[in-house]
Amino acid sequence: MRVFAVALAFSMIVMEGVAFAQAPTPAAAPPAPPAPAAPVVQPRFQDGMRYAYVNVQAVASESVEGKVAAERIKVFQDQKTRDLQGRNQELQAAQQKLEQGGGVLSEQARLQLQSDIDRRQRDIQRFTEDAQEEVQALAEQVEVDFQAKLTPVIDRVAKEKQVDFVFNAAQSGLIWAKPGMDLTAEVIRAFDTPAAPPAPAVTPQ
Repeated sequence: MRVFAVALAFSMIVMEGVAFAQAPTPAAAPPAPPAPAAPVVQPRFQDGMRYAYVNVQAVASESVEGKVAAERIKVFQDQKTRDLQGRNQELQAAQQKLEQGGGVLSEQARLQLQSDIDRRQRDIQRFTEDAQEEVQALAEQVEVDFQAKLTPVIDRVAKEKQVDFVFNAAQSGLIWAKPGMDLTAEVIRAFDTPAAPPAPAVTPQ
């Protein structure tokens, strides 16, 4: 459409030139129209914006706060693992007792032992499912607490670096960026260094 519009305008100019050549010479040429004013160039939306990114996973694995959070999850998970191992050992002992004493146990004792084994198996299955849910819930809560502590640190570093946007390198779809835009090391250092308390207000005398 743009090419067609230009061609039509050009043909109209040519036709006007032919008509002007055939028409009688006018007494006086009309005054030339004033030159159009230069267009005002508006700044683009992103002009002057500064970007940076942070590898949050690296902050979680390398910062003191992240290591404390990971250790909290590990301790809880290890405790559940020990509990499960103890239950499995009790189940194995009951199964071994049934196998070794099957010929000397009375029918009632054998049935009672088999019932105890079945109950232990159900308890282990239920305990395993509950433990997985509890570990997952703890991990999610630890992550929420970690993010709550990390956000003001990133805010502080971004303001110090005069950055307008900070992206999470793992979640933003970032494929490549200049290494100088990486604030991960600064965030870890700031995370491990408590912020100085605000100076007390000076009361006028």
